[in-house]
Amino acid sequence: MRTVLRLLGTRYGIALVLVVVVLIVVGLGRTVLDRGDGNSANDALGPTVAAVPTSADPYASLGDDGVDESANPAPSLSKGAADVSTVATRFAKAWLRKPGITGEQWRAGLKADASAELMTDLADTDPADVPTDAVTGDVQLQNVGPATVARIPAQGGTIVLELQASGGRWLVTSLDWETA
Repeated sequence: MRTVLRLLGTRYGIALVLVVVVLIVVGLGRTVLDRGDGNSANDALGPTVAAVPTSADPYASLGDDGVDESANPAPSLSKGAADVSTVATRFAKAWLRKPGITGEQWRAGLKADASAELMTDLADTDPADVPTDAVTGDVQLQNVGPATVARIPAQGGTIVLELQASGGRWLVTSLDWETA
């Protein structure tokens, strides 16, 4: 026994006693605080904090004080220039199939409201191949802005025109036919 007491009096003995005391305290703590469901109360030591929802944009809650990019700016037109609806309707009526008209006469009727690129695309078009000969409703505009789409109901389908403001006036830059 004397040997054991002498051993406990050394620094190694004191360290061993402290380790045993810590193990006993931890063991008792786990036993006393065990809830019986396998989760102990000390699994989450300290205050519990709810998760904070995060956003991809940390500044989303501040609002937007910038320029509204969803609105299309109004195009700059010359004084007295026809509006987009008038140009689309005039072009669509000139594009219709008309018996007995030559290709040159037909293209001359389109030229005032068409871009040079569109006139090049229509250079070899036979007016007899136009799929309709009558407009049946009013023009419907989409995406009104520097580039606007006009949909015009016609017999057998819809004429779809893309118009762009160029040189202070509206020009048809694209032509499509959608069968009904």
